[in-house]
Amino acid sequence: MSTTQLPTSEQAPPGGATAGHRGAGALSRLLESRVVVQYGLLPVVLVGVLIAGEILAPGVLSPSNLSSMTRFGVEIGILGFAEMVVIIMGGGGIDLSVASTAAVTQVSLAVLLRGGIELWLGVAISLAIGLALGALNGFFILGLGVPALVATIGTYFGYAGLALVIANGVNIADFPSSYLTIGQGDVVGIPVEFIFIFIPVAIVLGYVTSRTKFGHEIRLTGTNERAALLSGINVRRLRFSGYVIAGMLAAIVGVVESSRFGTAQPVADSTYLLTAVTIAVLGGVDIFGGEGTILGVVLATAVVTIFEYAFSLAQINAVIELGSVGVMLIVVVLGQVGLKSLRSYAARRSSA
Repeated sequence: MSTTQLPTSEQAPPGGATAGHRGAGALSRLLESRVVVQYGLLPVVLVGVLIAGEILAPGVLSPSNLSSMTRFGVEIGILGFAEMVVIIMGGGGIDLSVASTAAVTQVSLAVLLRGGIELWLGVAISLAIGLALGALNGFFILGLGVPALVATIGTYFGYAGLALVIANGVNIADFPSSYLTIGQGDVVGIPVEFIFIFIPVAIVLGYVTSRTKFGHEIRLTGTNERAALLSGINVRRLRFSGYVIAGMLAAIVGVVESSRFGTAQPVADSTYLLTAVTIAVLGGVDIFGGEGTILGVVLATAVVTIFEYAFSLAQINAVIELGSVGVMLIVVVLGQVGLKSLRSYAARRSSA
């Protein structure tokens, strides 16, 4: 006599289990790609900020205001690139000294030009100074083992003091008109620094961080330091190079900023620091390292630039503006922590 075994609750249909695994795997892949943040969410946020900016300050999107916003965006955007480079390498990387590095760079350039040095040579020396200051950060962090947060807070104040000493505590003006073209000139209504500085820097960094061996190594190092070491990557040297790059990018900002204002200012703008970190994290750079794209940082630069410019144009208290940027940073960081938890959950489900 034959009998038919009925399915029990412990015996789930194979097709259902496969579908569940497929769903968990798809969720895991989606979370790993961060495509939602970089290519889905940020454009929506940008449109929302544009609308809110026009409500807060009618006329904020006029051609003249857009030109001013673009000039400001170039500077904070490049600082965002600098933060991206050091954060993406993992190991708690961050550079809090970028604003002071920019200050040292611009006052050094002003002193050199006053001394009669050729413009191109003065700019080259200033960029080299930024590179050297970044290398000093790397030495403290990778050579002496000082945590990046502590080391770059220290160099923030140290470099700020150095800028004041170089400039004797006063702004330095009287730049040649050819130099002012960098930060004040435009081509068919588009700022010179956006066309000839921001876009080339973004393209070069985008290519280097996504299409080269160096880019592969920094992502692997940020994602899994042990795997990077086992692959033969010199992690310390790699991370050191990140701080050197960040120092040079901060130096570029110093050159552009002094040209825009027509004067070299020895006092570092501390708000640049918070803004740069916010841009990097909002743009999809994982605070734990290993992830981030130039495109995401560019989109985040547009969001933060319009946000801050609209607040300023609407004459909203600067403390409220700064606090709002801080809240934005906290929300994004909390979102990244939540995303990391979701990834772990999806990975467990897909492997179960």
